[in-house]
Amino acid sequence: MKKQIFVYFTALLFTSTISAQEIKDFFSTLAENNLFNGSVLISKSGENTFSNFYGYSNIEKKEKINKKSQFPIASVSKTFTALAILQLKQKGKLNIDDPVQKYLLNFPYQNVSIRHLISNTSGLVQYYRLFDNAIKEKPEFFFSNEDIIPALIESKVPLSSAPGDKWEYNNVNFCLAALIVEKITEIDFRDYLAKNIFEPAKMKDSFLPKKRRLKEPNQVELYTYPNFYSTSVVNVQTLKEAFLIDEKSNFYGPGGIVSTALDLQKYQKALFSYQLLNKNELEEALTPTKLNNGKIASYRFDEKEIAYGLGWQIYTNDSNEKIVFHDGLNTGLTSILIHNITKNHTVILLSNTASPVFITANEVLKLIDNKPYKMPLQSLSRVYGSLLESGSKEKANQLIKEYLKKTDSYEATERDFNRLGYQFLRLQKTDNSLLTFASAALIFPNSSNIYDSYGEALLQSGKKDDAIKMYQKSVELNPDNENGKKVLKELLY
Repeated sequence: MKKQIFVYFTALLFTSTISAQEIKDFFSTLAENNLFNGSVLISKSGENTFSNFYGYSNIEKKEKINKKSQFPIASVSKTFTALAILQLKQKGKLNIDDPVQKYLLNFPYQNVSIRHLISNTSGLVQYYRLFDNAIKEKPEFFFSNEDIIPALIESKVPLSSAPGDKWEYNNVNFCLAALIVEKITEIDFRDYLAKNIFEPAKMKDSFLPKKRRLKEPNQVELYTYPNFYSTSVVNVQTLKEAFLIDEKSNFYGPGGIVSTALDLQKYQKALFSYQLLNKNELEEALTPTKLNNGKIASYRFDEKEIAYGLGWQIYTNDSNEKIVFHDGLNTGLTSILIHNITKNHTVILLSNTASPVFITANEVLKLIDNKPYKMPLQSLSRVYGSLLESGSKEKANQLIKEYLKKTDSYEATERDFNRLGYQFLRLQKTDNSLLTFASAALIFPNSSNIYDSYGEALLQSGKKDDAIKMYQKSVELNPDNENGKKVLKELLY
């Protein structure tokens, strides 16, 4: 895939009417600029409006993506797991406010309910380090859902918060939910999905694999940028997983399902026409969860306040329309199923190069609703980082100057610059790290977090006096920055 080191154009576009050609032009532009590689399916008012495929399912073999190309859908799978639980509730097999211990007898925590699991409010710990000792003892063993409770018991790790007190995205919750489905139905979770969801929805190209590393003939290869400053993708098989457990596990429930864009559309239509779940249970899934303090379980992303229901994420757009979705992210894979309930508009995107599908899907919803939208843009931090890495510091500085004059030429986020700066720091590329944080401070002059990060990089570089100035600026911008105040106290006294 060609390098993405040139500047992409952007414009604020407005259309009074929308055609398939306009959508085609939108995605053709993204594909030409290496901003989307995958499968697209869009429906407006319940009717198919656009379907197309871009790029390669296997770059090395030059095999193109087609309608039969199967993608792991990552965390979009969580909607299926929540659906399975709610189907059992509908049949009277469980109450979602039942304690988990009622069905999983060895589960070591009281007061955690099924609702807490599928709303991500259980307070359970993440599994990333839970199996470190077990992996050392059994290096050839592959861990599955059944191994989670024994690991929790052995580790004796406490809950991170009381059940219902806090929302925290956690795959362990949905692993346990899948176990509960198996316990009640006495069949494998993959067989439950096939019988109760895939078959009724006529999803003939969807399945939950027994071993996620074994691929079917139509399953796409996955590609990603190896670093935050890379401008060319590589096959994920050439990279190590971030956590060892990811290489040594076959967890299911939070992810794992393999599907196509067409099958996900069949799923969406069957679900929202109450073929898979009654209206009351579906509305419950799509209602924001309330925490113990009465506040909505939510987080902020892309300037949106996003609530979490039962396996679904929810927000209201600028026109006060209800949008529900779930997206997914694995190394080299992004996915999203997003549905405007008010208008009955749906966008499904599956990418095997980890394209920014959430931003793209939201712009497409605007496009098909005849509203102003923006073309997704090239990442400024990635282009900037690639110039630093190649030794072109003057060009990198010039890029920032040009961006500050014309801020609609790239996508620039505080998060991306922060990640780039820290990656350079971890790789002991200190000069690049400091330049990155200095540029970030120019772009985000009111960000306390950027100055805090800049201070940390300066401190690690032995530049104490400069670090103090950055921490002082951070605390000035955010008096509640306890980390900054703690570091300053240690440095000044």
